[in-house]
Amino acid sequence: PKILKKKDMKMSSLLSDLLDKSSNLKPIPGKREERWRFSPLDTYLQKEYKTVSDTHATLPQRSGEDYWIFFKDSKVLELELPPSVHVRHGQDSLELNFFEDISVYLHMDHSKATFVDFSLNIIIQEHVNVHLYHTYESGSEGFFLHNENIKLEPYSGLSRTQIQDLSPTAVLILQSNIHLDNNTLLKDFALLKEGEYVHNLVHVDMHYQSEVDITSLLLSHNQQRHIFSCDINHLADRSKSTLLSKQVIRNHSICVFDANTKIEQGTKGTEAKQTSRALLLDESAQVHSMPHLEIYSDDLTASHGSTVGELDMQSIAYIRSRGISEEKAREILINAFISDTLENINDAEHKIRVEKLLGASDETE
Repeated sequence: PKILKKKDMKMSSLLSDLLDKSSNLKPIPGKREERWRFSPLDTYLQKEYKTVSDTHATLPQRSGEDYWIFFKDSKVLELELPPSVHVRHGQDSLELNFFEDISVYLHMDHSKATFVDFSLNIIIQEHVNVHLYHTYESGSEGFFLHNENIKLEPYSGLSRTQIQDLSPTAVLILQSNIHLDNNTLLKDFALLKEGEYVHNLVHVDMHYQSEVDITSLLLSHNQQRHIFSCDINHLADRSKSTLLSKQVIRNHSICVFDANTKIEQGTKGTEAKQTSRALLLDESAQVHSMPHLEIYSDDLTASHGSTVGELDMQSIAYIRSRGISEEKAREILINAFISDTLENINDAEHKIRVEKLLGASDETE
């Protein structure tokens, strides 16, 4: 554990104690559970984290957004929303209730060596469509629990773009519990590219003629562990789910895709699709893909698949024959591999931001 100055001692606690007090986190899996071998959480239990964070932060540029919320850890630093968004503050929680179409930028900045346990509750009313651009940044040596509860009322829609660009030494557990009422649409894109350990858990309950399209892009490059877990429950007729996860892995990093789609008995006209594709950039990288379909109905269309591969050397040779360097050729093929994941970003401005972020990432690696 890090040695702290006397003035900081009252602000710090062991992670094991902080987790016991957490109202958001589900219990850490036992050592007998299959996922434990992918999870280093037990190594953090004796580390000390600050429970009171510094609320001073440099606010990011708003990039033309009309509405935004800026957080420092679990505290709102700045908020600009119209009256049609009802806001309710709680202790380490925030509830947003949307009554008209809107696009909102949510930016979360994190302090060093801080423990954060935060809950965001989102309700989207009938016939309302919302675009959320959600970023997680900074937080070296910190441990962050973010719990999101999302409810879509009938005939509403949500397009969510999540960008996780934390410090390479940060730990993030992100849990999304999503309820889709009748005739709703969710399009979700998540980019996980930093952090020592990141676990993104998504749970979706679907009702009549609801549709969900979830895309996860994992870019692990330096002894990282990234886990994407997704449970989708088809509870009523004519619901449709599409799940795509792509992983680009190198340098002793480990990625896990663990998904289960359940189709309840008696449902009709259900469609479900799972796809996991991994690109290993060296021999030290690992991927563990575990797609599951749990089917209790005969009237459905369902499929799942998983592939693992490496860069095609013939393609690299072909590109190099056109006078392009090997490094640039590899970059072209990697970008081609991940390009279709960006199609799930509905908002054009959000898509441009992600493309710029991916371009900057290529330049630094």
